[in-house]
Amino acid sequence: MKTIKYIIPFLAIAAVSCEQPKAQGLAELRAERDSLSTLNSTIQARLLELDEEIALKDSSLSYTTVSTHNVTTGPFNHYFQVYGSVEADRNVTLYAESAGMIERVNVREGQTVKQGQRLLEIDDEIILNNISEVQTSLELAEELYKKQERLWNQNIGSEVQYLEAKNNYESLNSRLATLESQLRMANLTAPFAGVVDEVFLKAGEYAAPGTPIVRLVNMSQVYVTADVPESYVNRVETGSEVTLYFRSINDTITANIIQVGQFINPDNRTFKIKVGIDGGAGKYKPNMMAGVRIRDYGVDTAVVLPNHLIQQDQNGRSFVYVINRSENDLGKVERRIIGTGLSYEGETEVRSGLSGGELIVDRGARSIQDGERIRIVE
Repeated sequence: MKTIKYIIPFLAIAAVSCEQPKAQGLAELRAERDSLSTLNSTIQARLLELDEEIALKDSSLSYTTVSTHNVTTGPFNHYFQVYGSVEADRNVTLYAESAGMIERVNVREGQTVKQGQRLLEIDDEIILNNISEVQTSLELAEELYKKQERLWNQNIGSEVQYLEAKNNYESLNSRLATLESQLRMANLTAPFAGVVDEVFLKAGEYAAPGTPIVRLVNMSQVYVTADVPESYVNRVETGSEVTLYFRSINDTITANIIQVGQFINPDNRTFKIKVGIDGGAGKYKPNMMAGVRIRDYGVDTAVVLPNHLIQQDQNGRSFVYVINRSENDLGKVERRIIGTGLSYEGETEVRSGLSGGELIVDRGARSIQDGERIRIVE
């Protein structure tokens, strides 16, 4: 009976349209057009209803079976990773400044020392003898200089004698200062408090200027330095939080960037960053490798989809199949073009085309077409 309700008006209008055309005014023509348009929409809607009812009752029809994914919104963050190494501001190798035989090593590896503490002594006998000799000559030179100065002030003697005495006195003073400086260099002292990491020479060995003697380390403040590609120069800022992973000790911590380099290395097109580590004394060693994960993009609310749900057409446009669900487990799919953003760890930000709350095709998406009817399985 419901079908007859739609067909009778259609037959009546069809009969009217088949009659001999009569002269009609503009208003009548528009009214007839609107009536036919309304009737056409009603018939099309009914046809869709009939298709749905037939699909539900006709067991002989087969449909592609698909699973679904509920589109949700949430935060999205994108990261990139570089590798760096642990460094310390006070990690130095001390070198010999004067030549000589090592007479005594006053420290051992692993020992904690104070600033100014004597680490080793180089044989300074020759320097001491030279100092004694110069001091004796200096005493005589000083006496002669003072006498010549008194005579010169009384206009007695020549200017040349006075200048020679003065020059000899000043030269010996300068030589004595040099020898005393060499004597201080012969006794290697700690420039800061720290731990003796390695002693390179032993007592009895010869040390020449520039020879490494002791490595001294103070790990009270350590940091990680890393090279970042030039393409991220506008995405990395001082104060940004990063994640450090030390694979050798299976340790992960969060830290902050304390310095961003202002120079691009022309050899590898990178710039340096420095990440500070709090409480790393004794735990992290110089040159220890660290993975540095840096967030370069993030939003609090975004539509995010697993990468495998997103397909591309022949024009390179991304799309998904949105399900318009009907009764029971049947539905109809619509191919929806979407705009995508960055991807990270198997997920992609969707910037247009979806707003959240949609039901889209998961498994079976590559076996269906736009407008196709499908059967849904949970």
